[in-house]
Amino acid sequence: MKTRKSSAKGPRAIAVYLFYRSGEPLVALAAGRNLPIEAEMLEGLLSVVGNFVETSVPGSRGYAVTAMKYEELGIVAVRGEFVIGAALYDGPSYEALKGDLLRTLRNLEERHWRNLSSWEDATKIAENAAE
Repeated sequence: MKTRKSSAKGPRAIAVYLFYRSGEPLVALAAGRNLPIEAEMLEGLLSVVGNFVETSVPGSRGYAVTAMKYEELGIVAVRGEFVIGAALYDGPSYEALKGDLLRTLRNLEERHWRNLSSWEDATKIAENAAE
């Protein structure tokens, strides 16, 4: 999993994670110096994302959106055909984050769908996804 600092995220986004549709992590971006959920805590987030994957319609070409709480943070997650984006926030920015995340995932999948057929292929474009 690649980890990068983010300097241009939304005003209330704390971190953004990108997972392959099966739940394997691809990218993690933090608004500050450190990710609010470190490796040992990421397992819990992966479990939440895994539940989202399992409850989403398999094989659907549409985009599904969900929101949940994880400890003191809010999470908005968007499932595309190939990838899942999850944004952590600490304020009332659900709608703005949902729109940004949905747009980002849709653009990523439209541009790179040929390289998203497996997790291994998706890791090759992870750097582009981070940008």
